[in-house]
Amino acid sequence: MLQRGNDLKPTKIITGLLFIALALTALAAPAAAWETVEWVSGNDAYMVNTVLVEAGAIGVNVDDDGNVTGSVSLSIFEWRNDSWTKINGTMLSLNNSLSFTATDGNFTVTLVELRREGNRNRAKLEIWTNANVTNTGYIPGGHQNATGVGKPELVITKVVTPSDVSIGDLMTVTVYVHNTGNYDAKNVNISDPYPAGFLMMPPTINNTVNQTVNRNTNNTYLIYQIKSVEPGNYTLPRASATGENAYGMGFSYSQTNNATITVNDLVALTFASSPLSDHTVDHQMRTRVNGDIVVRNIGTMPAQFISIEFTLPDNATIKGENKTNITVIGNKATVYIDNLTPNNDRVISYSLSATEDGYYEVRAGYQYTYNNSSMSGELETVSFRATGNSTITKLLETWYLLLIPLIIIAVVAVLFLKKRNEYRF
Repeated sequence: MLQRGNDLKPTKIITGLLFIALALTALAAPAAAWETVEWVSGNDAYMVNTVLVEAGAIGVNVDDDGNVTGSVSLSIFEWRNDSWTKINGTMLSLNNSLSFTATDGNFTVTLVELRREGNRNRAKLEIWTNANVTNTGYIPGGHQNATGVGKPELVITKVVTPSDVSIGDLMTVTVYVHNTGNYDAKNVNISDPYPAGFLMMPPTINNTVNQTVNRNTNNTYLIYQIKSVEPGNYTLPRASATGENAYGMGFSYSQTNNATITVNDLVALTFASSPLSDHTVDHQMRTRVNGDIVVRNIGTMPAQFISIEFTLPDNATIKGENKTNITVIGNKATVYIDNLTPNNDRVISYSLSATEDGYYEVRAGYQYTYNNSSMSGELETVSFRATGNSTITKLLETWYLLLIPLIIIAVVAVLFLKKRNEYRF
């Protein structure tokens, strides 16, 4: 057994040496090398992930034989705590290098070439890193013009068309997202709260979840319609968006403008009647129940051809009061108003009665036109009960018919008595 173990010892030594060699090789070589060569002008920069390699003054010298020498002033910035922080810098001569360590890896910058282009000098930089590179880009003006490491700038606006409407009108709401930055926005989710005081209609465009908003683009992500149901001045809730940059850094933005709507109620019809609507009040037959309808224009333009129409049940009658003219055709009674200007009102007075005992409901509706549009709707219902004996009532109503034969009998009796007295003499 001991002899066998001694035979295996060289094999174990060789295997161990191989593992050590592999480990040293792994340490000597970068895990994931990335390299680029870029021309950079003075005061411009090249960004790699969260690092900016910024060129300052660039000196270029050319001798009589055409040999080029010179240097570039380099500044290294890294995005830390929501700002660009200078972490390194040097005056780099031609064919020399600058190495430094940033948060996500090691970097080496080498000046490989210099060039004169008119009044401008340019430096050719070789940039190497073992970081996992996910975002690169040329930044004119250097770190002062960089909006952040891969951070987009989203401008959210909402447009309502039309914005001055009347009750019942439809409006189209459009939400735009404009990426004014130099970096794409990913996994963008757009939220637009429900506007109170309106009826929501189905959206025609609804691209609000997990969108990619590319840099320097302006896209429409939401279109829907709303219907106005209440008068007033409204400021719609602001839309917002959340998302990520190329590194998974989160951000949020809110709508930048106010979307306002004015809803006009051109003719507001109110019911002020006695008895109150939806209540039953007992009245003797042929006793009149009085009511009023106040038509008020609280809008901004005249309302024309206004009509209030009553629907009467059988045995119910209506009469205009206080100089109100009511046209009755069958079971329909209508009041007409040719024109009603803003900030004015008109009172329609009427009275109802019944010729038979029973329960009655009189319904009223309205219709009018404005600005080549029309509106119509239902008003409240007046209800009442007529009580009493119809036979007695009719007899009381025809008492004068009984008086005629009594008068005739009385006249005949008087004539008879007169003749009798004449014959007596």
